[in-house]
Amino acid sequence: MHSFAESIAKREKDRERIAEGRLTVPQAEKLAKKARIPFGYLFLAEPPQVTRPGIPDLRQIQDAEPLSDGFYETLEDVLAKQQWLIEYLTEAGARELPFVGRFATDTHRNADEIAADMRRELDITDDDRRKSPDAASYFSALSAKAEAKGVLVFKTSYVKANTHRPLSEKEFRGFAIAHKLVPLVFVNGRDAEVAAVFTLMHELAHVWLGVSGVSDVTPSRFGNPEEHLCNRIASNLLVPMDAFLERWVSPQDVDKLAKYFRVSKLVIARRALDNKLVDQAFYDEVAANTQRIKSSGKPTALVTIPIRNSKKFTRTIVASAMSGQTLLRDAASLLNVKPDTVVALAKGRAENG
Repeated sequence: MHSFAESIAKREKDRERIAEGRLTVPQAEKLAKKARIPFGYLFLAEPPQVTRPGIPDLRQIQDAEPLSDGFYETLEDVLAKQQWLIEYLTEAGARELPFVGRFATDTHRNADEIAADMRRELDITDDDRRKSPDAASYFSALSAKAEAKGVLVFKTSYVKANTHRPLSEKEFRGFAIAHKLVPLVFVNGRDAEVAAVFTLMHELAHVWLGVSGVSDVTPSRFGNPEEHLCNRIASNLLVPMDAFLERWVSPQDVDKLAKYFRVSKLVIARRALDNKLVDQAFYDEVAANTQRIKSSGKPTALVTIPIRNSKKFTRTIVASAMSGQTLLRDAASLLNVKPDTVVALAKGRAENG
């Protein structure tokens, strides 16, 4: 009988060495790492049953591809962070957050009403947009308000710390876990900055509805009614109807209004379509011409680590590690960094006040 290790070895030479017991420990570790499985699995006679975390698939693209290993590894990584914080806050006597699932049982859910409630709870004002020079700054301002209320916000473009394993924006744009104590939203950083702003508000709408799931946030005439509702809520938050109609003159204003509201041209076109200011053909043309715009510049690792791990989570676990409550290696493992990087994060925070 072939062992599990033999079944995953790609080369005949490797299978022979495994069968004869000639694989060294470093070689076995390399094989396990390449197969992305625990080292101990190599010694099993049969492949184990792998249970993946469950999350509702709310994507609206017809015939969407199955969620990839990269997605599930990302989800597992984020859930591990969430579980740590749940235990940490439970020990501290923290209470459930009142806005999580606030509209879950509302039979007449109104996008305007939910958007207004989110705007009040998160204290979102026009100044947040005006003071943000670009969409990236606007995202940072909005995510900071969400985290101040207790929502973890993750944003990254690759699996854990592996820059060679990019996440696909065509597969999913984001996901939300509407936990009462530690809700979280994840935004796929592969997307354009203006699209990330919309995804953030879409996923936060999921938290208010108490609906966990993975989204593609693609405006569609098909799909889940709750996804349509979350899209409308996000549009109302980012592009209030009164302000939009006040500035709209003609279809030539799409680009100007997109820059003003710090959103994509597609969001503006959708607002115009909903108000019968443009036809479906115009909207479809904008959608077809929408391309991802890469962000410029390469921020340092100490800047990106808290963004991809949630600034709130990073701040909490680094403080816990520095106080001795959490082992340094455990904190490093959850942040997908080396222990000395945890110390550097603590030092950087202390220097910046």
